[in-house]
Amino acid sequence: MVVTAGPAPIGSEYYIRESGSGFGLRVLDSGTRSFIWEGRVKGGRNRRLTIGSWPDWTVDKARAEAAKMRADAKDRKDPSDVRTRARQVLKFSELVDWYLENYSKPHKKSWKQDEHRLRVHCKAWMARKLTEILNDDVLRLHIRLGETRGHVEANRLVQLLRAVFYAAIKAKVWVGENPAAGIKAFEEHGRERYLRPDEMVRVNDALMVETVGKWRWAAYFPLLLMTGLRRSELASLTWSAVDLEARTLRIGVTKTGNPLLLPLASQAVAILEGLPSRGGKWVFPAKSKSGHVMQPTRIWHKIRDRAGCRDVTIHSLRHSLAS
Repeated sequence: MVVTAGPAPIGSEYYIRESGSGFGLRVLDSGTRSFIWEGRVKGGRNRRLTIGSWPDWTVDKARAEAAKMRADAKDRKDPSDVRTRARQVLKFSELVDWYLENYSKPHKKSWKQDEHRLRVHCKAWMARKLTEILNDDVLRLHIRLGETRGHVEANRLVQLLRAVFYAAIKAKVWVGENPAAGIKAFEEHGRERYLRPDEMVRVNDALMVETVGKWRWAAYFPLLLMTGLRRSELASLTWSAVDLEARTLRIGVTKTGNPLLLPLASQAVAILEGLPSRGGKWVFPAKSKSGHVMQPTRIWHKIRDRAGCRDVTIHSLRHSLAS
């Protein structure tokens, strides 16, 4: 379709149509170009509906919208009625709030991870209506995340998005297709990643640079390596769980549901003894809703990128201790 065709003669308009699809372009004498759909709807009426103006709408996006209108007409729905209802559709941010409150928080201990993935990875979608989020949008995000954050994280986000939209459809909060359906997952390699001795040195050097003036993170990552705790377990650690004299720390409930008593190496004891948070409640306090540090991934990405170990995750520190 030639969107850049010249304007219509003064006082007139003309159309460029794609045969058989109902999709077309209306060109006014002012040069304004708008995508349209034309077709027969319920009751035998012929309708011409404006999709949107170029270049706000691309040809591909407008053609996809026209295909939806055509499908609605075949299902004996009036596309104009469907579009009216679509204007009342939830924004993505509202869907996220609904899912977290009704599904994730009540049923998942890892709901904070769900919230982080949705609000951070899908930040650009928050103001968009659900009808504006297409399968192609999810596919592009999946590819981009796979390149920047790794295949596992990209796959987990798509799985979460699929669950979010499925829950909304099942609860009739929204009527439409699931844009995360049909996205092929990246191949995931099951081998556990360990830090080699030379990588350990580079990570330590990077840690010293990236955590200057940030005492929490300067202590947090070495303690992860020395204790083998999960990141959430260490982030939420309280001083009442630490016994420096006995050189132990106690985790009341782990991910497996069992209590855990860990011995502390002398280096870990030295780090804990030097923390300015001693005397308070949290080992790593922060100005957050929880009162302690949350989501160390941002600073960790800076550390691992500086160290040249982009495929090393925070969980790799736990694997490295276990090895």
